[in-house]
Amino acid sequence: MITFEFPLNERIRRLLRIEEIYQKFEHQLKNTHDYFEFGCFNTLFEIVQLVSRSDLKIDFLQELERQEKKQSTLIESQTLKEGQLNPKEIIPMIQVARKKLENIDVKPGFNFNNNLFLEEVKKRISSPGGLLDVDFPNFRNWATHKTRKSKLEDFKSWAKPLMVFKDAASIILLILRNQCHVESIKAKEGKHQQSIDPLKTFDLIRLELEKTLNIYPEISANKYTVNVFFNQLSEELKKEPVKLNLEFKYSICWL
Repeated sequence: MITFEFPLNERIRRLLRIEEIYQKFEHQLKNTHDYFEFGCFNTLFEIVQLVSRSDLKIDFLQELERQEKKQSTLIESQTLKEGQLNPKEIIPMIQVARKKLENIDVKPGFNFNNNLFLEEVKKRISSPGGLLDVDFPNFRNWATHKTRKSKLEDFKSWAKPLMVFKDAASIILLILRNQCHVESIKAKEGKHQQSIDPLKTFDLIRLELEKTLNIYPEISANKYTVNVFFNQLSEELKKEPVKLNLEFKYSICWL
């Protein structure tokens, strides 16, 4: 199965972006090919740009506090449903993430504690031509004489103060993906319209499809309905509507 997720507001879109960019960084650290460090530097600076917004820390702390209260209510009411996350396990995770966030200080313009080497790499990598040995012999010295293991240690050290945002986003998304109404649906001629309750606030739509179908969905939504259209790519990589009847799993989630 392959899962497609569609955020219904900017707050959830930002959470998904944070999750994906950290996943990309961790994947790049596992690469064994030459020049792997170029991708790692690019993604590291993308992470800084994404998480150094002044409002992000406040938003995360407020959401974690709200979720901790909700999970505590679930313990008191003892209304745990089958397959639902155990609040007694989630609450300690939330508390650890909150404490780490409260102790971190990542502001706009975060410069890795005045690390001049990283500042120079960041400046060079965004210039025309990117990071070139001819312009930056200091980088060539680092890339040539450092072992792969030593480079990985450097990247992990530089990223360490930023990992608290990954942890916070992961917990919030874990809770969100567990609070869903799920149903199996049959789409006719590659499209489907689903009614939603206008009195409720929803945050995320998830669609699960068989990989063998080799199609992808597009979604439009308002407070009353969700419209799903399935497409495929031609050999020229052009979008083509799918006219098949097909089954998929539909989930709508909320925090």
